[in-house]
Amino acid sequence: MPRRGDHCRVCGRGFAAGDHYRALLFETEQGYEREEVCLGCPPHGDDFLASWRTHRPHPTGPQKVRLDLPAIFSFFEGLADATEPEKVQFRFVLALLLWRKKALRLQDSNSADGVETWHFTRPKSEDRYQVARPALDDQRIEELSAQLEALLAGGESPEGAEAPPETEGPSANAEPEALEAGEPR
Repeated sequence: MPRRGDHCRVCGRGFAAGDHYRALLFETEQGYEREEVCLGCPPHGDDFLASWRTHRPHPTGPQKVRLDLPAIFSFFEGLADATEPEKVQFRFVLALLLWRKKALRLQDSNSADGVETWHFTRPKSEDRYQVARPALDDQRIEELSAQLEALLAGGESPEGAEAPPETEGPSANAEPEALEAGEPR
């Protein structure tokens, strides 16, 4: 079935959300073709197979991104030994996301040698994680956010960050229950 169009094929007026119009289905040599026309415009011909009155739906708003927390957690753990500034920064942003989603619990923080370290535990398993808090300016936060969006949307791993090794710990596709009951790391 051909997809819905966004404008009248006769007058060219675009359909706004909630606008009513007439949809017509034609059979052509290439298959079926759908044509939309305003209620006041005449169709290009009367040899259509079907006709119906319809409307342009209202947008439902942005779709929520479903987070694959086990995969994000696996990636977070894979960056545990990273020393490169980009990876340390990205691991911190992942820790913030996991904290917000209650996959990590902040216990305390301390500073030593000019480096602030946040101490997290994992609920139920009480595994402990130390995360360095890097200095981030607004531009870098935007870059990290874009990288995180690409990662969550199923894109490539962010530049400067590698996917975690799958030799230890849970895989990115592990069930959440298996991760929560995991071994100490």
